[in-house]
Amino acid sequence: MKKSYTVYKSDISYFSGKLEAYLRYKGISYEAIECGRREMDKIGQATGVKKMPAIEMDNGQWLFDSTPMLEWLEQQHPEPCTVPNDPALAFLALLIEDYGDEWLWRSAMWWRWIPQRSRWAVGYVIGKAFAPSLLARPLGWLFGHRQRREWLWTDGVTRDNEASVRDMVFREFEFLEPLLVKQPFLLGSHPSAADFGYFASMFRHFGNDPDSAEVMRRQAPNTYEWLARLWNASADKLPKVIEWQWPETSEWEPFLTRIAADYLPYLHQNALAFQQGQKCFDFVGHSLSFKRTKTTVYRVYCRERLQQQYQQLSASDQGRLEQLFKAVGGLGSLQADGVIFSGLAESLMLPCEAKGETATFVRIRSQPRN
Repeated sequence: MKKSYTVYKSDISYFSGKLEAYLRYKGISYEAIECGRREMDKIGQATGVKKMPAIEMDNGQWLFDSTPMLEWLEQQHPEPCTVPNDPALAFLALLIEDYGDEWLWRSAMWWRWIPQRSRWAVGYVIGKAFAPSLLARPLGWLFGHRQRREWLWTDGVTRDNEASVRDMVFREFEFLEPLLVKQPFLLGSHPSAADFGYFASMFRHFGNDPDSAEVMRRQAPNTYEWLARLWNASADKLPKVIEWQWPETSEWEPFLTRIAADYLPYLHQNALAFQQGQKCFDFVGHSLSFKRTKTTVYRVYCRERLQQQYQQLSASDQGRLEQLFKAVGGLGSLQADGVIFSGLAESLMLPCEAKGETATFVRIRSQPRN
């Protein structure tokens, strides 16, 4: 059977794992190509951004950035659905997907690039993909140094808060372990957008890198099992009827607190800094604070999209969500100071035509994401 999608990805990439798990679950046929220097150049020339994963379609159009990609693919391949038909639960799934993508990033970076064993192992894999064998280890060492500087030490992580960043994953285990005893996926009987967003960091970083994977196997076996279950999930292996679950059990409370009191305030403060033209800002949250963390335009876009999705809900569905978050601080940070536009919406409309030259908007206006 002809494959209409060519997926450019890496087997150690945060967002490549998310995309591949989605394609596998949907039964969408694709050809996978592991990225090296030439492939990254091709992606950059086609999409304007040198980042993976990216999809080249047989009609010459391209998809890039995992969240817009999954939204577009969901429209083209609606069965089995990964967005609940309950509008309030659908918004929650997309909010969790965004949280998994953007908030767990720092802890994933810590566990990949701070422990020496993981840093050397992953660095060597990257080095081999982009350099001759003799240069693989030196390039991997340089890349590891760059990652620690770019994503940790110059992005708000200090010796004072480093342990809290490291331990973010343990807070997620405290939520996931009891939940996944009760149900196979985050929102019920089948995978949802929430699972795929959460899966990104949990699979490629926490679940596969040497140090964090050993921690997960010993301290979070239900989470480890969920990773394998989602990676191996397909519609024909699951019941035909999807049973979604509204989050009412006790283990949800600390998790919802992190969204309401840490993540949404972070998005708000980042958007304000962007609006004011600040390159960095001091973030103060409920459980974490970051001094001089980088202002990131992509996360302004994330907040903008969440605001749009929330405003499309009926008053009754908004009320259900407000009630869900009421005990943990509410959703006030989502709407505070109104919509602050990122200017990225048009650039991220999919599919896109091959551009033929590499644009610079992501490298100049935002941190590049892998």
